[in-house]
Amino acid sequence: MTKRTGLVLTLLILSAMLLLCGCGKDADNKRNPAAGGGKEQAGALDINALTAQWAESPHSNILLAPAQRDGCVVCHDGGAFAENQTEVAAIERDFFVSIDCRACHTGQGAELMAAGRVDIPTAENVAGGTGALCMFCHNSRKAPKLDDEQRTAPHYSSQADLVSGSGGLRLEGFDYKNTDAHVKLENSCVDCHLTQTAEGFASHSFEFDNVEAACARCHQQITDENLPAAGDYDGDGDKEGFQTEVEGLLTLLQEAVTAELAGGSFASDHGKIVFKDQEGTELAEVPDELYQAAYNYLLVSSDGSLGIHNPALTVQLLQQSYKALTGQNVPQAEIK
Repeated sequence: MTKRTGLVLTLLILSAMLLLCGCGKDADNKRNPAAGGGKEQAGALDINALTAQWAESPHSNILLAPAQRDGCVVCHDGGAFAENQTEVAAIERDFFVSIDCRACHTGQGAELMAAGRVDIPTAENVAGGTGALCMFCHNSRKAPKLDDEQRTAPHYSSQADLVSGSGGLRLEGFDYKNTDAHVKLENSCVDCHLTQTAEGFASHSFEFDNVEAACARCHQQITDENLPAAGDYDGDGDKEGFQTEVEGLLTLLQEAVTAELAGGSFASDHGKIVFKDQEGTELAEVPDELYQAAYNYLLVSSDGSLGIHNPALTVQLLQQSYKALTGQNVPQAEIK
């Protein structure tokens, strides 16, 4: 099956399922847009506009390599997710499908939204509201430990680790904090990533595409998510936008890791962090502090929000990783 044919088939399935599930304009659903409305409201929905958003989103793009692996298929195939199938052999079709309507609005997806809670590797029974659905897949896959000889890497897009306030490799004895206003949002991911569109349905781009709708309840007159930081966290002498400060911290931490490797490199590769020396030879062992710094760098950088998901924890993970690796606080920085 070609990608184009598969996309057309999936769009037809989406349209049919949306008509069955319904998505209304009811005000009661505006803060819980993933819940959808009743069948009587389906006629008011512009299905073409909704599916067009989805078709341009990353969720419409099937990643075949992980979908073809046991354990991975449950999050990379929409039908497998809905039926909670973790083995490829259990799929009764000869092709794979992307994360489509069935994944979120039927079976396991609907159950997770209704339950509002989910277990992730770094925490149990996390209260995520309808966003518990997102957290099921968007997590690190394995809780990190310093004594992990495999040097496990955080999975790509491990947002739930920061959103829940439970992730990262942490120093013993340091009291890490969370930004509760973000961590305790009623529907976590959904409250900000599925805001109401002008057409009357929840955004299905899954991007953070309406900063006013997502943030204005707490940040009045906001027009840019890169709000001024409360301090100079990266120590460059300027108190800039918070996301800019996090970018600065990421750069500092990456440079510190590279310096510790004497010009070497590190990267996530097939579920583990691979460290190489300057000649490109893989290192069999690295100090715990080096692993911690690399892990937290990858967690924050692949999260994609530049700290917005959990500002306090993000800054502390990066600053404390730098301190553990170099033996000093980030120079001239305000330590959070």
